[in-house]
Amino acid sequence: MRKLILAVTTTIAVLAPALMLAAGASATTGSESFSFIDTSTADTPLFSVIATGAFVAGGTATRPSTGVLKLSFPNGTITLNTGKKPKVTTVHQTATVCIETQSNTGGHFTITGGTGAYKGITGSGRVTAHSTFIEQVVHGQCASAYTAVQAIATASGPISLP
Repeated sequence: MRKLILAVTTTIAVLAPALMLAAGASATTGSESFSFIDTSTADTPLFSVIATGAFVAGGTATRPSTGVLKLSFPNGTITLNTGKKPKVTTVHQTATVCIETQSNTGGHFTITGGTGAYKGITGSGRVTAHSTFIEQVVHGQCASAYTAVQAIATASGPISLP
């Protein structure tokens, strides 16, 4: 009987690490939300980004090209393709400043790649954005440089992470 107990205990001890690795290898799926905020007046925005849902992370997002956002988190990166977003723009001018607002409530995103902990990530969803820009009036026209910016966007949808 002792030999049987020892054999079963040894078998469990040998197989346990392999079973734990297999259990840890399952994919993470669920809904993910990304929130973006930018207040930079520079031509190239640098967003603060927070991801919540199937995973939680915080970092920055840059726009390496039109319609693409690269999210950089401590454990890797995620690339989102946002395509051309339909937006509604309004401009109101006073004697000294112009206020320009842009709204987008019908945009979409697709995850096109990931690195590090996000390698193999897939997903897509909807994007909502609202931006407000303040410009000075120069010679009766809105200047081309912004003096203040507030851009807020959210993106959410289902994701799968191997």
